[in-house]
Amino acid sequence: MNILKWVVRISVILGVFILVLLGIAAAMVLSADEEASAILEESYVQVEGRVIVLEPDEAVMNLVFYQGGLVQTEAYLIMLNALREAGIRVFIPKMPLQLAILNQNAIEHIYNTYPSDLPWVAMGHSLGGATLSFVADERLDALIFLAAYPASSVDLSEADFNVLSITASNDEVLDWERFENTKPLLPNSTIFYNIEGGNHANFGHYGAQRGDGESSITKEEQIEETVSVILGFLGID
Repeated sequence: MNILKWVVRISVILGVFILVLLGIAAAMVLSADEEASAILEESYVQVEGRVIVLEPDEAVMNLVFYQGGLVQTEAYLIMLNALREAGIRVFIPKMPLQLAILNQNAIEHIYNTYPSDLPWVAMGHSLGGATLSFVADERLDALIFLAAYPASSVDLSEADFNVLSITASNDEVLDWERFENTKPLLPNSTIFYNIEGGNHANFGHYGAQRGDGESSITKEEQIEETVSVILGFLGID
């Protein structure tokens, strides 16, 4: 009986501890601004379970996007909608606690639920990019890092898919030393592009980010340049 009481007490304590952690994580989430969230109301947007789908008029490829850590999924809708307008079908899985690392295989669900013979591209911002490096395989035609780098335990140097890495010069959230140290883990053909004057938070629409550098260009300018580089890399006019 005493053992049962201790088990119950420990379970209660663990339950309270987990609830506290969930509350802290929720309070730390960087929310999407109204302009980005409003895109959810557009007719070309479908929310199917825990996946947001942006459907173009005529799809030429598919793209799966993983958000940055503790950034609300919807914060990237403006940038991703610009890609949709160019003919890219975009899939954005909603991650537990806004952390892609907690469901790194979300892309597998998308492959299985939305089978397609069109090319597949994966793109992630910050922690989302690092998370995608764990699951990038031969089904991908391209992998795009936004202010991100592969996990140090992942060697993609012999990967068959193309890789694009976009950074911003005033980004003070990105660990630049680790970014440089992980370059050998990427294919020799990897394209590295740095946006002059941009910062970490300007890849999304969620306001300022603690510890980030000051941007000398607008968020709109950074996203426009980002989209232009991505479309050029993917060979879409």
